[in-house]
Amino acid sequence: MNEIQNRRSFFDSLGQNYPKNTSVEIQHVLINGVSCYWFIPEKETTNKIIVHLHGGVYVVGSIQSHQSMISHFSAQLQTRILFVEYALAPEHPYPNGLNDVLDVYERLISDYPNREIVFMGDSAGAGLTVSAIDKIMGQGIKLPQGVVMISPWINLNCDNASQEDNRAIDPILSREYLLASAQLYTGDTPFATSNPEYIEFDQFPPTLIMVGTKEVLLDDSKNFYNSIKDKQANSALSIYENQLHVWPLADVHSEASQKALTEVGAFLNKLQ
Repeated sequence: MNEIQNRRSFFDSLGQNYPKNTSVEIQHVLINGVSCYWFIPEKETTNKIIVHLHGGVYVVGSIQSHQSMISHFSAQLQTRILFVEYALAPEHPYPNGLNDVLDVYERLISDYPNREIVFMGDSAGAGLTVSAIDKIMGQGIKLPQGVVMISPWINLNCDNASQEDNRAIDPILSREYLLASAQLYTGDTPFATSNPEYIEFDQFPPTLIMVGTKEVLLDDSKNFYNSIKDKQANSALSIYENQLHVWPLADVHSEASQKALTEVGAFLNKLQ
């Protein structure tokens, strides 16, 4: 487990890449027993609540790794964001993290019936979003108004062509690292049950997918977009030239990150 703790410490340190936006208030809350953080912007101009599910291959990631990025998202989108610290593998394999997300979502739609809820996820958090929407549909409860995915990891088999095609130009992820993490996440559950790639949707909420050209996960975005575009007219895939995995986490102020935030804002404004 020491290796896992070391990985978590390193990933948390990414949150020091740039300072938080100090105009955003951060409040820790427990929602149905799940540790969450509200990001409340000085100017809240929308009726939406964004539920953010963080990346970290289901094994690492926390408020420490993501709070700077999320604070800037909240400020620039002028939207309240709820960051969910769902349970991580290997201590809490599938479906523990997924159940945490569902518990939080059910409470939110109960406590905020007049708000529209949008899921946003980066990397594994986007894959977790896919799994959550499948369960939400199965329960017949209100769907989120929309979904934003940044560099989604959806195929736990890691057998898409971009895994090899982009191996030499992706300094962040490799097929071996992803597969090992997927095995920690799934535990004793077969991939056929836990893999978001295998979920077939008859419908899906409006979705914006953003991914960089230098990612081994590039095809995850392309394939998922192709699987939902005929079922959801308001779906879009934006491929960012020369960008790495979850590029706003490295520098939210870069031209590509600012373009992504503008695109997210426009997408949110279109949702009815």
